[in-house]
Amino acid sequence: MNSRRPIIALAGVGVIIVAVLTFVPYSLTMVKRAGNNVAAAVQTSLGKEASPAFEAEMRRPIVPQYDVALWYGARGEEPERHGVLIQTLAGERVFASHNADTTFNPASLAKLTVTILALKKLGPDYRFNTRVYSDGKVDASGVLDGNLYLAGNDPSFGDASANVIAKELRARGVKRVKGRILAAPGFSFNFNERAEQSAEYAARVMQFKQSATGMEEAKGEELFALDSNPLREILLYMNAHSNNFVADRLGAFLGGPQLIVRFLVEELKLPPEQVSLETASGLYNNRMTPRGVLVVLKALLEEAARHGLKAEDLMPVVGCDWGTVRRRMEGTGFECSLVGKTGTLTTTDGGMSNLAGVVFTKNSEPILFAILAQGNRIWEHKQMADQLLAETINGHQPAPIIDAKTRRQLLPPNNLKVSSKQ
Repeated sequence: MNSRRPIIALAGVGVIIVAVLTFVPYSLTMVKRAGNNVAAAVQTSLGKEASPAFEAEMRRPIVPQYDVALWYGARGEEPERHGVLIQTLAGERVFASHNADTTFNPASLAKLTVTILALKKLGPDYRFNTRVYSDGKVDASGVLDGNLYLAGNDPSFGDASANVIAKELRARGVKRVKGRILAAPGFSFNFNERAEQSAEYAARVMQFKQSATGMEEAKGEELFALDSNPLREILLYMNAHSNNFVADRLGAFLGGPQLIVRFLVEELKLPPEQVSLETASGLYNNRMTPRGVLVVLKALLEEAARHGLKAEDLMPVVGCDWGTVRRRMEGTGFECSLVGKTGTLTTTDGGMSNLAGVVFTKNSEPILFAILAQGNRIWEHKQMADQLLAETINGHQPAPIIDAKTRRQLLPPNNLKVSSKQ
């Protein structure tokens, strides 16, 4: 027997191992290039162009190694009741993907669809108009001998707006209203659906000692108008507080849930079978996928940039702003470094707890995420979503958007404007 053969064999194995270890890093760097060149190779071999759909499929990111199903299973959760997609803005890197194309109830994440359509159709500086009418005259003592009317469809009209109107009336010499203070159909005060009650509550704030309140079409002379906060501030408030009234009123103003769905399908190219909206606010029965939510988020960022706006101009800063995201991501190190929108239902579909938004880091492009959880363990699911997001993007250095001590004022009253009648 040749005693050198084992040594030679071992040396050969060692050479092979060194070659493999040398080649692996290089091969890994080539995976993306290879994937991107597959369509071109097929085109060459067939002698014709590959279809756009085929090229898009070939360029889809590789499924990440982060096992979301295992992560949820280890916490006593049924993985099929969760949907997750976390990836970079361009989609070139996917941090986590689980049931990304499965439909779930988006709950108040539906408000993001209202946000982008309102911004696109109306523009960030659009203001709702509340007109003030009177059918009487003001005497020398400051008594309005007649009725006062409030007419408009501002979904954000509240105490601050009523106070500005009262101040303007007093500046015009009105101290008391002898008749009634009436609201025209469609007028709302502090998110109240009923115009009659809205007139009553607004009159309490204005304090003109009127004889009665109620609902009636406006008539008489238009005295002046009150312009609401700009739309961008209304959208930020709506998303921060997840205000259903504002979302539904805006949705109706834009054409209703079906028009919003048409926009999502025709313009954002969401598959028709993967999107359904019963309401603009996200109440009741609605359906979207985690991937669909990210498509909306990306389109919203692009539309905002087109108007010179940033993500935080339309969505609250998680862990910093007042509202539903105030206590989210605490202790993760990512507080105030992302903007987001919550979506919560307590009974519909057995309960939903969702979070979606954009993470800003110092060593990566923005990271989009959508984490949807079905079930009545809402508090636990909120904590799990924060933990999963933090673990998935661990290693990326947070880039705070605003100081942790900053508390932005939403719907600042000094941005309301009085305008003379046209």
